Amino acid sequence: MPNGSLFQEDWTAFQNSVRIIATCGELLRQCGAYEQQLANRFLLTAGRYLSDSYSPSSLTGIQEASATDRRSSTRNPWQEYNYLLKGNAAEYASLMDVLYNLKEKGTGNSSLLAEPRSALTRLNQQAHQLAFDSVFLRIKQQLVLVSKLESWSSSGSGETLTEALPTFSLSPLEYITNIGQYIMSLPLHLEPFVTQEDSALELALHAGKLPFPPEQGDDLPELDNIADYWLGSVARATMQTYCDVILQIPELTPHSTKQLATDIDYLSNVMDALGLQPSRMLQQIVTLLKTKPEDYRQTAKTLPRRLASTFAAMRRLDY
Repeated sequence: MPNGSLFQEDWTAFQNSVRIIATCGELLRQCGAYEQQLANRFLLTAGRYLSDSYSPSSLTGIQEASATDRRSSTRNPWQEYNYLLKGNAAEYASLMDVLYNLKEKGTGNSSLLAEPRSALTRLNQQAHQLAFDSVFLRIKQQLVLVSKLESWSSSGSGETLTEALPTFSLSPLEYITNIGQYIMSLPLHLEPFVTQEDSALELALHAGKLPFPPEQGDDLPELDNIADYWLGSVARATMQTYCDVILQIPELTPHSTKQLATDIDYLSNVMDALGLQPSRMLQQIVTLLKTKPEDYRQTAKTLPRRLASTFAAMRRLDY
């Protein structure tokens, strides 16, 4: 397990990732502006040949020469010879649909550059994942070794004495305090998301998605605030990964059971200080850890059976 001196915060990768996200936002903005400009020009140029009564169900939408047109000396090439209709009826129908949609829905909702915009959106999503990974990497490095800690199954000379100690007399282990302090520093580094007036960054952040979304049924006030949204995602990733590695612990002694409950309580207090709720699974785990052996069977009835069986085996309880 890395000690405190090796757990160093380095936010350079995250800051560089944010710059990439802002660049993606600027590309998305320029793509949208160019798409609207292109749609306006397209409609301006071709719209004069589009009948007001045109609909996609009819391919006779090219405007018939009106009385005014017939009096005009300007000849309409689309009326003289519709080469596209003669040569490729499918492409002609597609063109008519584009014109109709531009006319009916407005140029602000066009999809002329749908493919490039989709590619930029994917790039923006990859930049979001890169930024998230750069933040979560430090936490993951601490968590992946949790199940391998010797303290969970060791029964040294002090084991009998510590079995009688209440949980509040134990201190959280270093791995979880490192994680807690790191998460507590997150709001400071996420602050630019709120204070920085960068329209391109704001556009990209709203277009991107983060892993570990809120659990179904949870309140979603964080979706109104980008910094809270990021903080919530990292916190949920931490709790989910923590639950996963806890389930990999092969054995828990009575003392290590109390120690693990203390570690989880510490993380829950950190979440509470940030205005976040511990995940349901983390709450269920700490309940199973704190339950006395004689009460375990009764308590387990209200919890997922598989989870209860796992911790019964881990604690070597009859279940």
